[in-house]
Amino acid sequence: MSTDNNIIFDPRALRVQLDLNQQEFWSAIGVTQSGGSRYENDRRIPKPVMELLRLRYQLGIPLDGITLDNAPIIRAIASGELDTETLRDNVERIQAVLCASEALAKEAAKLSTAAEALLSRR
Repeated sequence: MSTDNNIIFDPRALRVQLDLNQQEFWSAIGVTQSGGSRYENDRRIPKPVMELLRLRYQLGIPLDGITLDNAPIIRAIASGELDTETLRDNVERIQAVLCASEALAKEAAKLSTAAEALLSRR
């Protein structure tokens, strides 16, 4: 079992729970099967490797999905600076505003067309 930065879990138990072999589990974070085997046999896991395990398996973030563009957001979520529940609520509010704006734009277009028709009759 490894503990760093309040991260407490047993990588072997997690791997077994996920029904992954060592190659599948460890290669997802860039660690060889033999390196992962050593970690599973109580060799101290370095902090960067623990963070990769946390991102991939505790937060469910595929590492190949991390880019320079989204890394700051992922970093904020991982550190707890950005609350994902609040973020989700805000996304829902933004989507509602966008839908309402779209409806208003359609109504404005109808009114504009009607106004043009009235003005052209003169």
